[in-house]
Formats: sequence, C-alpha cells, structure tokens
Amino acid sequence: MASTHLPIKIIESIRVAPPPGTTPNKASLPFTYFDVQWIMLPPVERLFFYHYPHPTTHFISSFLPSLKYSLSQALKTYYHLAGGFRQIHGSTDERLEHYYVEGDAVSFTVVECNGPFEELASDHERDVSQFEYLVPVLPRSGELQSLFSVQVTVFPDRGIVIGISIHHTACDGTSSMQFMHTWAETCLSGASASSAVPIFDRSLISDPSNMYSFFYNIAQSFLKSVREGTIPIIKPSELVLATFTIKREHIQSLKQLVSAKAEQKKTSFHCSTIVVAFAYIWICFLRAKQIDSTKTACLLVAADVRARIQPPLPMEYFGNCLVSCMAIANVANLIQDDGVFVAAETFGKAIDQLSERLKVPRSDEHASLRETTILSVAGSPKFKVYDVDFGLGRPCKVEIISTTKTGAMSVAESRCEQGGIEIGIAFPKEEMDCFKKYFFEGLKLLCD
Repeated sequence: MASTHLPIKIIESIRVAPPPGTTPNKASLPFTYFDVQWIMLPPVERLFFYHYPHPTTHFISSFLPSLKYSLSQALKTYYHLAGGFRQIHGSTDERLEHYYVEGDAVSFTVVECNGPFEELASDHERDVSQFEYLVPVLPRSGELQSLFSVQVTVFPDRGIVIGISIHHTACDGTSSMQFMHTWAETCLSGASASSAVPIFDRSLISDPSNMYSFFYNIAQSFLKSVREGTIPIIKPSELVLATFTIKREHIQSLKQLVSAKAEQKKTSFHCSTIVVAFAYIWICFLRAKQIDSTKTACLLVAADVRARIQPPLPMEYFGNCLVSCMAIANVANLIQDDGVFVAAETFGKAIDQLSERLKVPRSDEHASLRETTILSVAGSPKFKVYDVDFGLGRPCKVEIISTTKTGAMSVAESRCEQGGIEIGIAFPKEEMDCFKKYFFEGLKLLCD
C-alpha cells in the first residue's frame, strides 16, 4: 500500500518544563520488575482528536498559551515525565533508573496540517501511514532516553489533534491516563487540578524472587531476536486501521450466550463485559487471519494488579503494575461453532488465575509463545479516554497508533453509549475485509 503524505508545517518546537523552583534539584526512581518488562517495546502513542472550527491564528492566540501553561503546571507533580531513563551509574548493565534534573523538559511541537481531519477521526479503514505525521518523536539525549513528548496538530477551521508519546517503562495506562486527566483538568479550569496526587514510592514493590533479572533477560532476548530478524517487523505502511464498536446490547447478548453455555457444561469462570468482548474479537481475528487450525492461539492482556499484589498498591501509584494474563487455546477449538464460549471460558479462567501469576513465573512460558499466534491488547474502557476535556469538549475520537507497530488491538469505552466497547485494529486490506465480514455477520446473528 502506498504511503500517504499529509501536508504539514511546523509552527513551533519548544520544551515545556515544570515551573522553576517547584521540583527537586535531582530525583531518581529505580526500575521495578514491572518497569523493566517494557524496555523492548516502542512508546505508547495516543492521539486525541477535538473539533475546533477556528483558524490557526485563533488557536495560537487563544488556546495554545493555556495548553502550554497547564502542561507546565501538571509537570510540577509529574516531573519525572520531564526526565528520562538510563543505566544506574556504577551498577551492572541491567540496573536502570528514571532520572530527573531540575530544568529537564518535555518536547512540545505545534504543527499545522491541511489534511482530512474528519477522515482521520472516522471509524472506517484509513491508511496507517497518514497518522505518523501526527505522532510526536520521543527524543534521546546522550545516555538519557526521554519518557514523554507532545505534538499538537492544528487542522485550520476543522480540528486539533493532541498527540502524546510515552515510554512504557515510565508508567502503564492507568498512570498515563491519570496524568492526562490532570493536565486536561488544569487546562480546563485554569488552576491546579483536584485529581489524586500520584505516589512514586518504589519501595512499595518488593521482589524477593528477583523477577527483575528474569524479565530483563527476556527483554534482552527479544531485542536480540529483533536485531537478528527472527521476529518479523510489522510495517505500518502496509496496514489500514479501523474502529469497531460492540454495543451494550451486543455485550448483553454475548453474556447470555456464554452464561447459558457455562451452565450447560457445569463450569464457572469470570464472565464480564471485557471477557465476552475480547473473546468475540479474538475469534474474528483468528478467522480473518485464517490461522491454521492445528496451531495454538493466545489472547494476551496486560492486567492491572495494584489491588492483587501483597500488600496492595494504592491506585494512585504512578508507574507500571501489570501482569500478563494469557488465554491459550487450540485454534481448532476457537473457530468451531461455540468458539466464543471457548474463548470466553479460556480468558475468564486466566483472569481467575491472575494471583498465581504474581508468583515466580515459569521460565519456559515466554519461549513457548514463539510458535503461537498472539493477539495482544492495549488500553482499557476503565481509562475514560473520552473524558479528557481540555476545554474543547470531549474528544471526537481517540486512537492508540502504536498498536500498528506491535500488532495489538486498542480498547476504549464507547464514545456513543455507556456500556459499549470500542476496538481499534490494523490489518492488511484483504484481512481487514475478512475481519469486517466476520465481525458484522456475528453481531447480526446475535441480534437475530
């Protein structure tokens, strides 16, 4: 698929720092084993689309100053995001830290674009290559890898896109969206946000089994495989991205179908909106990919375990606290007539076993996934991405663009109704056509 170039012009490229004198002179946070798992993945890239029927000059004079000021104010509390990460001086190679020095700042770029705003903010398939012009670069300076950057793209008289790149070692989705809500609330009110104060204390996470080294070695092995070409690299330029909504009525029908089958088979497992929605998408994904029925498939979800570890972490803990929830099943069982039930049961029981996964992980588990077709998940309906209001109203669309590089599907709450789920997924065009066919035909059968 040919790359589509958007006509863009850089208006401003600056760095936004916390206000002078409001942060420590120096601060560091050692990586936990939850953080080090993410060193091999690209940054998480989110785009927030807002309607803005004003010219660029109006944006520059009326809205841009408050956007920059509120970011600076939000960084007073979240100053670690203005820093970066590096190897701890004098330590072994595997020991890393997030490091901040007063004066560190976030890269902030303003761009004007005369491209098709409404098209990019739509649900139907769009050329993935168009979105790369809306995503900020995450710079590196010497030994220090930046953690967070912003690009604001103005579509004159049509809209604004606020794009963020955040390195996953800095925090998980719960924490990054906590920051975004704080920034937006500060911009909307013109004063410091009343959001919960983040907790950075890494001593809250113990590691008696040295899982840090275990996950560091896995990450290094993954990076070695990428360099040697044994892990295929996804080329976003060959993909189209589309958004699909599973409505509340579909969720209820899926729950009834799965619950009835579970009662018939005399089995029980965690059966929630997330379980049935992900199970349904998993089946559509495997059919669209036409995966060999003799193979094994895995639904991989990074689950927030703040409430599960001992002692439990407060929800305000800022960092990573995720454990891989792996639902693994034979493709042959997943693509049969009651495949949605098989998928939901497998995923539901994997959630039930999450507490066990907090113990020492199996050393052979990640190696076994190399022969498995994996569908991973980014995002969550719990993040409330459509409540991020900078004073422009609710976003008309939110996309996680980094999924086009990792092969994951993105998930958010439905922007149209409470109780629905919004799914973003990228495929080559032919596979997208297949996915749409299975997705909509399956929902029609549910309604009928």
